[in-house]
Amino acid sequence: MDLYTLIILTFVIFMVINVVIGLRGRSHASTTKDFLTASGQSGFWFIIASAVGASIGSGVVIGTTQYAVSLGVAGAWYAIACGLACVVHAFCMTRFIYRNKLVSFSDYFKRRYSGNFIVLLYSGIGPFACAASMGGQLVASKAIFSAFGIDPVIGLVITAAVMLVYTMFAGLWGSYATAVFQVGVIIVGVLVVGVSMLTQGGLDVVHSYYPAEKFDLFNITPELWMMFVGPMVLSVLVDQTSVQRAASAKTENTAFWGHLLSCVPMFLFAILMVYIGMWGGAEFPEAGTSAFVVLLMNKVPPLVCAIMICAILAAIMSTASGALVATDALVVHDLYCGFINKNASEAQQKRLNLAVNVIVSIAAVICAAIFENVIDLLSVGYTIMLAGTLVPLVGGIIWKRGTTKGAAAAAAVGMGTALLSIFGVITVPFSSVFPVVPGIIAYVIVSLCTKHSPTENTAKVAEVVASAKEEK
Repeated sequence: MDLYTLIILTFVIFMVINVVIGLRGRSHASTTKDFLTASGQSGFWFIIASAVGASIGSGVVIGTTQYAVSLGVAGAWYAIACGLACVVHAFCMTRFIYRNKLVSFSDYFKRRYSGNFIVLLYSGIGPFACAASMGGQLVASKAIFSAFGIDPVIGLVITAAVMLVYTMFAGLWGSYATAVFQVGVIIVGVLVVGVSMLTQGGLDVVHSYYPAEKFDLFNITPELWMMFVGPMVLSVLVDQTSVQRAASAKTENTAFWGHLLSCVPMFLFAILMVYIGMWGGAEFPEAGTSAFVVLLMNKVPPLVCAIMICAILAAIMSTASGALVATDALVVHDLYCGFINKNASEAQQKRLNLAVNVIVSIAAVICAAIFENVIDLLSVGYTIMLAGTLVPLVGGIIWKRGTTKGAAAAAAVGMGTALLSIFGVITVPFSSVFPVVPGIIAYVIVSLCTKHSPTENTAKVAEVVASAKEEK
């Protein structure tokens, strides 16, 4: 059996397994709330696998190997940032989300600020960030399709279609259940590739091909380093998928330890994937960003190659599926049920879920067709979300003097700065995170100049947590 036939056969098997798992999870998606929170039944391994799976398929495996070809060891920074993001989320947000029973941060904004502006802003720009995140996942699949001579656009459409069908079957529980399977397969596959690299003298090839400076982790420009690390670490504070992951945990400790320990495989992958990427770049320099896929096709046993490629594609779809479910939470739970039709029936919500998923999937395909690099696209999505929502969220939690008008000013200034930078109207340092700075300034100044409304919930994290305990 030739490699291409083996890959197709393996992919079909993977899809069947995913569909079976998705059907198994239908009992956890009988209502819209269960669909969005996995009915609160995510265990320890579900949390770890979903947190790792959110980055491992595209950003860590494909993105790291792409950048390793040109940057060397410094290409590991995105994977390192993914691990740091897990730590930050564990310590800063998991308990806050779980104890307050948040489905999205819009639930918090309703309590903290008067009026609907911040809620509408978060729920309004969130789907765009999710589309960019999904597009980032799909960009990773382009390298795989190109390596096999398949038109990337056709491949993107097929991948998005399978992902869409799978999401409507599975819900959040299905995404997490398949993540356990896919992440496990990828880990085993990467370890096998790593062993192949050692037994075939890959390290010697890498060290003889790359100059000494390529083995310096800090041989990277500050701007590029910030693009890797800043948005990833900060965006986890406002990321909708992270909210739902913490909310879906069986217990508070499960949410905390699951996220915290997710950093371990991330750090290990940072080391391993960067060397595998450099090995691919040294062996197949003409392959460019597809060097990792070409490496799999030529340097590991065919079955391992087929399983790895299919597992990565499946993980990409699973992660994108999680972004779709996050979009459903923002549009259906926050906007439609929160403002338009507060008494919406389950049938109405499910029909809207389908419509939203189709529209966002199309937008993700368009994003993926435009961008060529996974991490570049992910950075754009994170930057937009950060600029508009980070300051109102964190400022509202830690500073009781912050006002609704201050939050609105921070969002407007931050978003405006980000958009001007993205479209090249202005040039700012560290453009991926800089828009947060003028947002902070606007939040403080406007809050100090406006009345602190007594209707606003000015509780700090500790006070909110205390109230949550009293409710119990």
